[in-house]
Amino acid sequence: MGHDNTSIEHLDAFLQKAFAPWVQQLNIKPLEIVDYGALFLVPQNPELTRIGGIVCGQALSAIADTVGVLTLIAHNQDDRIMTTVDMTTHFMRPVMAGEISASVHILSNGRRMATTRIEFRQKTSPKICASATCAYAYIET
Repeated sequence: MGHDNTSIEHLDAFLQKAFAPWVQQLNIKPLEIVDYGALFLVPQNPELTRIGGIVCGQALSAIADTVGVLTLIAHNQDDRIMTTVDMTTHFMRPVMAGEISASVHILSNGRRMATTRIEFRQKTSPKICASATCAYAYIET
């Protein structure tokens, strides 16, 4: 798709400008914008773990929703406001404390609606730990 570092810098700035402070504290790092979507890294964060060193599902759901929005912002090359209208999350295996990779695939991106699929992996493993499908409605302003 030919995105460069300015796209990544724009996503970092948008994350700081448009999202609630607690979402910013997830420390989501955009790594690369690719033809099918985008790649993100979530650094180890003890604030996201529960007993047993497992990253809590609520945090993963918030990360999924956020990286879906950021991916659409990058691909649309605009900061159009959107809202989540549906989200389904599946947990296949525990996501343990440590770096988490999130890959976002854009499934559809229309004039009024968009759908993304997010896959979470431990940074050191090819196995999917959790996935989410998020649908968004674009808000006319």
